[in-house]
Amino acid sequence: MINYVKGLTLACTLLVADTSILYAQETSNVHPYLTEKFFLDLGVFFPDRKFRLRVNGSSPAEDRDIDFEDELNLRKSDETFDLEFGWRFGKKWSLLTQYFESSGATRAVLEEDVEWEDVIFEQGSNVSAGQDFSLFRVFFGRDFATSERHDAGIGLGFHWLEIGAFIEGTAIITGGETLFTRESVRVAAPLPNIGAWYRYSWSPKWAMRARYDWFSASVGEYDGTMTNASIGLNYQMFENFGIGMNYNDFNLDVGINKSDWNGSLRTSYEGLFVYVSANW
Repeated sequence: MINYVKGLTLACTLLVADTSILYAQETSNVHPYLTEKFFLDLGVFFPDRKFRLRVNGSSPAEDRDIDFEDELNLRKSDETFDLEFGWRFGKKWSLLTQYFESSGATRAVLEEDVEWEDVIFEQGSNVSAGQDFSLFRVFFGRDFATSERHDAGIGLGFHWLEIGAFIEGTAIITGGETLFTRESVRVAAPLPNIGAWYRYSWSPKWAMRARYDWFSASVGEYDGTMTNASIGLNYQMFENFGIGMNYNDFNLDVGINKSDWNGSLRTSYEGLFVYVSANW
């Protein structure tokens, strides 16, 4: 009887050990992005920036876009902190977020007139100008195609955007009077979007991710199109830490109909996002 109990105990021990080894092998076959509950990416985004706006005046025929890079000498490139966080809850659901902000200021001698509403900054004027932009993305998604090495999903979310711009200098105002003035605009609003993602891992160390968000509609005081896309690779250096590089591309082309800003905005941020990642 004693030998039987010993034999049964040994068999159970070997079975548990074999199961543990098999589980370890299975869970190590793919990158943690496909298995872990939480993942966090922290790094630097190096975008090429384009920022153009229009503030309509009383004479629509004279309204035109102001190009902050070409006309006002704003830097076309930037380096900014970027954060992305993911939480997989339940068997099929995920919450994904992203945050980054960008700002810049410049001085320029105008090579042609710039009209901001009914204020004209004349050719040859010395002006200061600047802009700021921040993006907070929230996305709820559901897996619809999964296997050991890949998953894909679709979902809904929103982008909370805060955008401001200014120009100051000596200008001609309505009536022909010349004086020093500062003109500025600012908006803050959520824009809803639909989106999709795909993740693929061909080894425990490597994973590829891609996502695409899209909005095109009229929502309240805003009417236009927004896209936010990303594709990249991640290398898992240690059990809970890795490094990665994505190519991110955000574009916004929207008309604005507010009491303090009637006009439009076109802006884009496109470039590499280099980061360290954590998973748990």
